Amino acid sequence: MVYFKKFLLVIVVLAAILISSALLIIAWFYATCPIYHFDEPKPFSGKNIYNPYHTMQPNQWKKAVFHLHTKSWGGITDGRNNSKAKVDSVYQSLQYDLVTVSNYMKFEKADNECTISAYEHGYNVRKTHQLCLNCTKSVLYRDYFFSQSLHKKQHIIDLLKQRCELVSINHPDLRNGYFPEEFKYLSGYDLFEVLNGARISDEEWDSALSNGHPAWLIANDDSHNVDIAEDVHLEVTFINAPTVCRNDIFQNLSNGNAFGVHFPDNGQTILQKQQEATMVSFPNRIDVQNDTLLIEWQKPMNEIRFIGDGGKVLKTIYDTDSAFYAIQPEDSYVRVQLYSSEGFVYYLNPVVRCEEAMPQKQYLATVDVVKTTAKRITISLFVIGIVALFIIHKKKQKKSI
Repeated sequence: MVYFKKFLLVIVVLAAILISSALLIIAWFYATCPIYHFDEPKPFSGKNIYNPYHTMQPNQWKKAVFHLHTKSWGGITDGRNNSKAKVDSVYQSLQYDLVTVSNYMKFEKADNECTISAYEHGYNVRKTHQLCLNCTKSVLYRDYFFSQSLHKKQHIIDLLKQRCELVSINHPDLRNGYFPEEFKYLSGYDLFEVLNGARISDEEWDSALSNGHPAWLIANDDSHNVDIAEDVHLEVTFINAPTVCRNDIFQNLSNGNAFGVHFPDNGQTILQKQQEATMVSFPNRIDVQNDTLLIEWQKPMNEIRFIGDGGKVLKTIYDTDSAFYAIQPEDSYVRVQLYSSEGFVYYLNPVVRCEEAMPQKQYLATVDVVKTTAKRITISLFVIGIVALFIIHKKKQKKSI
């Protein structure tokens, strides 16, 4: 019994040390986060209209997933029993051309030009996560575990961009990980996970687009268990690229030459989803002529919506395989959603106004050196003061004895 009590005491002491260390690291991260100055965004404008599909080749669509999980970290990150081999087998049966695993805070380096290293960053309570593609440095272990202000979210984006080629905002609508109004100011990321197996974040996407950020979409299952049909083939990215090699895929993702598909979840089996995969249709034409956006699809659609600033529906056409919208002077961007008879919803990237050949990224955040320095000095003085008071208190206790 005595030994058991000693064992429990050791466990409690070790747990206290680990928790205290973790809290100190978290406190250090919060204390050292920079304060940013955010410029006001500028909506898309200009005499030109950039069409992300202007180089589209109808026979070059590649089906891809970039965000899914296998068993990792001993299974504590809910990858279930997914192995890479099992994941590849399931997704190949669903006609995927490119399957990229993105486990939490862990990645394997790409072993050739046609594989992509990826991981999902974030271990905070709000699920404010990011997807890191083509990682060239080690995992960023820094994060803000509790609440995250705009400054902290921007800081993580900046740090991740130093470590990987493309940064995507993951499932922004999940657990209010991001708020729509924050995308007025957040910048520096490359892609936007509009469609995720857990959430559709079109309100957040329209906020970014309405404020002039060329946030090109991706769509991902975010699967944690490929053994169940309801966890796969929910949201798909199609990229118009000649090959599945990294340079071709990244170039076309970065230019917006891709679209997403949302599939209904009607309790299908894997076999039914394999059949569903053969029913996807593709655009024959996405063009802009004389400020008019023209859409021609392989199959008639139940509904075609043209959507503009603030997510406003500008025009709706029914039961047709083609449609057009005359872009108005006040439209900074126009995107399209198509609804098929099978229940699929196709999300296209927007055509946007610009002064040059294509829209330029806005970098709105700069570190406010004065405020950041003042914050860090204040916190340092506060900590020094607490330590000094503790030492003085201890000395007084010794003298009283």
